[in-house]
Amino acid sequence: MKNLVNFIGYCFVVFIFFSCANESMKDLRDAQRLDKNSFGAEMKVTEKNQSSLLKSQPQPTTEYSLERENLTKRFERFNDENKVSYIYLVNYGRIMAFYPLKGKVSSVNSMLSNPEQIIQFPVVDRSGSINKYDTHVVSSSAEDGSYGINGDAIFFFTTDDTYVEWRGDYMLCDKPLKLSQEPLMVMSVNKNK
Repeated sequence: MKNLVNFIGYCFVVFIFFSCANESMKDLRDAQRLDKNSFGAEMKVTEKNQSSLLKSQPQPTTEYSLERENLTKRFERFNDENKVSYIYLVNYGRIMAFYPLKGKVSSVNSMLSNPEQIIQFPVVDRSGSINKYDTHVVSSSAEDGSYGINGDAIFFFTTDDTYVEWRGDYMLCDKPLKLSQEPLMVMSVNKNK
């Protein structure tokens, strides 16, 4: 008799557990359905609003773009190997160094080759035949044969052809600026070279 009472009690607990779990799953499905419906409704309102704005205030077209002019002027100005510019290297709000540079500032992550290559691997079927090839993109090595990125820095060559690499903020000008504070680092120049 005691075993029967225990069994009935156990069955009752299991019934209650699954009833609650089923109700929770129903609530979750209802919430997801409501969320999808509200997202869809919001998307329709946004599309309708955007369509109305495009009709009442169409996007202007232009024959001339000042942004493109600025990009072209910048490219032409700094894509000159003899261009002299002035760079101010900044760290912790202080001007750390100032250099005249020749050419342009470049990223250490610029590469002469493609950082990725496409490789085709043969797919062998059950009979051992190759019927097709799968295409995969894999990393390529850099010019020096190494892999990976080079960090987050810029580099340039000074007017006396000294290589400088900097990881930090900088300001570049094509005319020297009057400084209100002296740079913390000053490059010593060897006059015997």
